[in-house]
Amino acid sequence: MANISKIKRDKMLSFINKLRDEHKTDDECLIALGEIESALTSKKYGLVWEEHEEEVDKQMVDNIPVFVEDESKEIISDNNGKFNFLLEGDNLHSLYLLEKTHKEKIDLIYIDPPYNTGNKDFIYDDAFVDEEDSFRHSKWLSFMAERLRIARRLLTDEGVIFIQINDIEVAQLKVLCDEIFGEYNFLNLISIKMKNIAGASGGGQDKKFKKNCEYILIYTKNYDMFPLLNSVYDYKEIGDLVEEYRKNNVSWKYTSILLDSGDKEYIASTIDGDGNEIKIFKRENYIIKSIGQIMKEESLTEKEVYYKYGKNIFMTAMPQSSIRPRVMNKLEELGLSLDFYSIEYVPKTGKNKGRTYEQFYKGEKSRLLAWLRDVSEEKDGVLYKKDLQGTYWDFTPYINNLTKEGDIEFNNGKKPIELLKRIIGMFPQKDITVLDYFAGSGSTGHAVLQLNKEDDGTRNFILCTNNDNDICADITLPRLKNAIFGSEHTQATQGNLKYYKTDFVSKSEEMLSDALLEHIKEMVQLEHMVKIDGKNYILLLDDEQADELEKNWKDYKDLKGIYISKNVFLTSSQNELFNTVEMKVIPDYYFNFELKEVGETW
Repeated sequence: MANISKIKRDKMLSFINKLRDEHKTDDECLIALGEIESALTSKKYGLVWEEHEEEVDKQMVDNIPVFVEDESKEIISDNNGKFNFLLEGDNLHSLYLLEKTHKEKIDLIYIDPPYNTGNKDFIYDDAFVDEEDSFRHSKWLSFMAERLRIARRLLTDEGVIFIQINDIEVAQLKVLCDEIFGEYNFLNLISIKMKNIAGASGGGQDKKFKKNCEYILIYTKNYDMFPLLNSVYDYKEIGDLVEEYRKNNVSWKYTSILLDSGDKEYIASTIDGDGNEIKIFKRENYIIKSIGQIMKEESLTEKEVYYKYGKNIFMTAMPQSSIRPRVMNKLEELGLSLDFYSIEYVPKTGKNKGRTYEQFYKGEKSRLLAWLRDVSEEKDGVLYKKDLQGTYWDFTPYINNLTKEGDIEFNNGKKPIELLKRIIGMFPQKDITVLDYFAGSGSTGHAVLQLNKEDDGTRNFILCTNNDNDICADITLPRLKNAIFGSEHTQATQGNLKYYKTDFVSKSEEMLSDALLEHIKEMVQLEHMVKIDGKNYILLLDDEQADELEKNWKDYKDLKGIYISKNVFLTSSQNELFNTVEMKVIPDYYFNFELKEVGETW
């Protein structure tokens, strides 16, 4: 099929070239023709919008963003742990600085940006964007695009970003992310049930349905290098689940217990599709009883039986496997009909790959024993049935207790801790750095701390939020403090936190390098997630400080690291002495570009 648009465009480009030949000496005309040609040859597929410049962009024309630490808001509860960071200020300025300290160092980003509902949720240039604003969508896209481009540069090659959004901008956001991250790096779109219909907003009496779902777009930085995520499960307590099945007249099949697997006698062997051995064993003197029998014999409740015998409870199933028919054929070949038998083989794929695996079969039809233990998990003494989740998650059970989470009042889009824990826990490593640059009440930080406590992880977080209505100081910080030390409804975790505010240094400063040097400490602390305390970690900015450290070296028994300016020239004795601890040169990339701009370096 002909590309009509391309045919027309080629004709116009040909005409433009003809006009160029006719107006070779008319510079103004040539410039105009060049602009027309550029418009004709620009992107022809993708998202197009009117670009807008924010006031925060204009501020960076004549000023350089810097961080200033508020030491009065520092939190320490883990003397051996790294520091987490709460960054107050416009997130564009924070992201600008994070690109200097954390380029290609962030493993996971979660953001819950403004949904652009037109109902005072999205502020652009200090003004709410309402439904009547004809540039409502283009302002939102300009706002998001600039921040997402930096976010991509912050991610490691194995990194991933999760973006939560509702239906107003989800379509535009998908196309925007395809452009920024690459369509190939799109992982999934998750639908999340956040409300029951009774509590949902919108619709009802008008033509639209009520809104009770939100969405999470997931993009990798590099799909080919991205690790396999941990599986996601929904958990229901066994006793409650069995009762729910009974009330709904649904058949619950895990009702038998293998109390004794019996005596094991080798019968024969067959092979799998790759020619590997499958051993077959006859079982005698085995004991199988029903849940009901055990309840009567041991005077236990149904729930108590599940908790006591959970590992040995099973149902029988007809598996779709090439193993079972091979075993059945072998038994038929031998003229054997076994009431109960087991097999042993080494699977080539799946969770049991590479190790000897045992399966049990029962009855004439060789029904497989499917174990409750394979689809359940015990947490803190409670047995849960776990169901593998796909791209639909139901989080309505966690919404009712949202007001209590973190023991702070925040009615403007607080997200459930369990949702954030699920997202962060999907990443296979437990020593990752997590970034949320629309931090709101701080749910992401709270989730990181809670998850670390539960699985002994060493994850760290960086949260960025503005301070509209004093949210950062009055909501986010107190919540993180509650999470670390514990409060009425929040269990104590453990962690350290530094609190930074964004500020500016004018590019017109007479000695810009000296002015920026005053903020080097914050950058070093942020990049390495430590505290320059003069005891465990030291900053050396001139030769005099190096001499002083050498002179008093015996007083620094707890020293773990030295961060040293490239302008410091160490003597041979200092090099020998200081190299007994970790020593790192403060990099040029913090403010080298800005100093080049004003001619203070080259």
